[in-house]
Amino acid sequence: MRSFLVLCALLISFNSFGFGRTGHALICNMSLQLLSVQTQQHVASLVAASPHTEFSSACAWPDEVRSEEEYRWSAPHHYVNMPRPEQEIKHEHCPEQGCILSAIADMQQRLTADATDWQALLFLAHYLGDLHQPLHVSYADDLGGNRTAVYFYNPETPANLHGIWDSSMLHKLGYDEDYQRQEWLFLQINPENTALWQQGSVLDWANESARLTFDIYQHYRPGMLIDDSYLAQYQATLEQRLQQAAVRLALLLEQLLGQ
Repeated sequence: MRSFLVLCALLISFNSFGFGRTGHALICNMSLQLLSVQTQQHVASLVAASPHTEFSSACAWPDEVRSEEEYRWSAPHHYVNMPRPEQEIKHEHCPEQGCILSAIADMQQRLTADATDWQALLFLAHYLGDLHQPLHVSYADDLGGNRTAVYFYNPETPANLHGIWDSSMLHKLGYDEDYQRQEWLFLQINPENTALWQQGSVLDWANESARLTFDIYQHYRPGMLIDDSYLAQYQATLEQRLQQAAVRLALLLEQLLGQ
């Protein structure tokens, strides 16, 4: 019976969303607060042309549409894979249909060519969030952790590493509804870590995730129970990835949309 439940969880999470709605909303909301007033207004005008009314919720739009025929081309652009046992992502790892690295570059080019391209804005914001979820820079043989078997707090409830890093840990930490906690996360971003996190390239940021993914697998055991000790081990890392994504998204948006 347990093996059947594990299989069901893996199938359900095959198309799990990068950082989930909560993670993407946190990243985009913090990023918006870091922007200049002029760039905030520009972002607001683009979001107004989209199906959403708030930037925080609009950042989940690429996940909402990627199964639709019109946007199916975007499905491979939420991740990039490297072969085991490598720990470093290279541009050569991008297949012909593209990956998260090429997609981020493409959306930057689209916004440079047309500063009113709301779809490019939302794709860019979403992909940059995905880039900072470690298991979106991972291994193809288990679909970025989707084919891992673990249990999250309850030994009768099967889960997988990808889903846990996407949303389960954030939910357990209370980020879904605890607005004070969300504000606390934003207030921890200071000029010193902002200057540090703005350094490097998109490839450098991807390789931060690659190294984290390697570490996550070093501690993975099939069927393991993920509980408070695991959350304590990775909570600071998870929160920092959200903050880094926000700072870097704000940097790119100022470069692309600011004066």
